[in-house]
Amino acid sequence: MAEEYRVDLSALQQVITRLNSLVDTMDGVGSAAEYKTELPEGYLGRGFTQEAGIRIAHDNMKRSIADMVAELKAMIREVSENTRVVEVGYHSREDEVRKSMG
Repeated sequence: MAEEYRVDLSALQQVITRLNSLVDTMDGVGSAAEYKTELPEGYLGRGFTQEAGIRIAHDNMKRSIADMVAELKAMIREVSENTRVVEVGYHSREDEVRKSMG
């Protein structure tokens, strides 16, 4: 007797929806890292040698965070697209099986 399997297409669709929502959330994180953290010259005071180093480190960290967010968003989009392809494939196959039985 052949083994039966069933794919929950609604669960795959839920994964796609959640991943897309996560990308939207990451847009906010990326924007906050890029535009809502400023450390202008003199903000921490003047006349001490570490001030410039702190600002440079802050700018480097900002760029690193923005790069990480962009990479994470790209990975999430890829997984979302792959999940969509799988969902469409299973859906098409189910339709073929229904038509062949009817």
